[in-house]
Amino acid sequence: MHEPLGAAGNGTDDVEEPILSRGRIVLLVAALLSSVISFQLNASMLVPAIGQINDELGSNAYTAMGNYFFLAGAIVSVIFTRWSDFVGRKPVLLGIMMVTVVGTVVCILATTLPLMVFGRILQGGSVISFALSYMILREHLAGPAFGACVGVISAINGGVAGLDSLLGGVMVDKFGFRSIFMLILVVGVVAIAFAAFAVPGGRPKAGEIGSMDWIGGVLMAVVVAGVNLFLTEGGTSGWLSAGALAWIAVSVVSFIVFVVVESRLASPLIAVRHMRSRQVWPVITSVILSLSSFFVVLNFIVPAIAEDSAVGYALSGTTMALLFLTPAALLGLGSAPFAGRLAVRTSFVFTLRVGIIATLIVTAVTAIFAMDKWIVFVLMLLFGIVYNGLLLTSASGMGVVQAPDDAPGSLPGISNACFGIGASIGFAWAGPIVAQGTTSGYQTALWICVAVGLFALLSAFVLKAKPLKFHANLETAQ
Repeated sequence: MHEPLGAAGNGTDDVEEPILSRGRIVLLVAALLSSVISFQLNASMLVPAIGQINDELGSNAYTAMGNYFFLAGAIVSVIFTRWSDFVGRKPVLLGIMMVTVVGTVVCILATTLPLMVFGRILQGGSVISFALSYMILREHLAGPAFGACVGVISAINGGVAGLDSLLGGVMVDKFGFRSIFMLILVVGVVAIAFAAFAVPGGRPKAGEIGSMDWIGGVLMAVVVAGVNLFLTEGGTSGWLSAGALAWIAVSVVSFIVFVVVESRLASPLIAVRHMRSRQVWPVITSVILSLSSFFVVLNFIVPAIAEDSAVGYALSGTTMALLFLTPAALLGLGSAPFAGRLAVRTSFVFTLRVGIIATLIVTAVTAIFAMDKWIVFVLMLLFGIVYNGLLLTSASGMGVVQAPDDAPGSLPGISNACFGIGASIGFAWAGPIVAQGTTSGYQTALWICVAVGLFALLSAFVLKAKPLKFHANLETAQ
């Protein structure tokens, strides 16, 4: 018997969304996949080009490009995801993707670092494709089908089956790093056409009441930007440097003003009463802590060990990717749909807790056997399943399923920004320790991952699951 498919609204039974046929659902998911792949290529394909970019544009060029790319993404996520409640998901998705294409053209033509950074800022907004995709799926899919598709989309967050970085390396070696932007341009144009055809239009019912809180959006964007720039400045100039302290002060003051403003508005970005709820704030802390602890395991610490010729495995970049990154990404891609179905049948909160516990165990064993190449190889296969599959799928869907009914776009945008903040925190604390290049340094970094992960688990247990409701008309849909 087929699982019921159809429309899912904001969690209120009076909302009726058009039921999509199975063929339209396949096209919808394919279109959303093309959108998130467009972002992921921007995020991951340039990694093999670090040396070439720095040689041409300056020693700190790659870092500057990456910092402003992710900063722009965090700001866009906070503001425009909520705006989609009022103007619709499709217009925002298409608009941001068009800006991304313009940014890609700028990057292709850029011959100076400021122009290249400007292009990367325009590209950064494409990260919103994840949050919008989850929200669109929430409105048009039901039951296990919704969970499985959330898993498929979230799996791309760990890389495009692990092949994006490998392809990027080949293209850099043969054609130069600008060839990557040319491929991204083609994918972006195709994704726009696909989304224009396959993504349903219309405005969410929640957007018919009230108006966009631009003041709150700007204030929250300043909070997020302040945290990101604090991490950037602190990691380079010191955590007590004037620049770092100034940015964290800006962030704290902006948050205080945000709370005061939001408590007085009829249609806030996110109501203060929701922020105090155990259904909301632990989502933010759980995502940040999970990413700041586990993201660096597979994306930084293990690769550093693998390529360390003094105390590590002395592997080349390509061999390292083939041995550790690609298999983990493939297993994550395969297990994520099953994790999503499990999350719908139990709860996303339960699945998150299981994912954190399993990832904690794998990380702890990795810390013990960090210098044994083949044991770590097996452990990273498991890591791909429990982290890329189970944990990331549940964390990705959390912002949508836990969002307040009267503001469905509020929490997904903030939660989406928290992924970047968590990853930035992870690199900030792990960088100096891993840079020691010693066995004890690598193992210490992994044990810190375990310690921070325990706080993530505590936050996940504080989190109260919100009932996942679908509309009655879904039962009649195929």
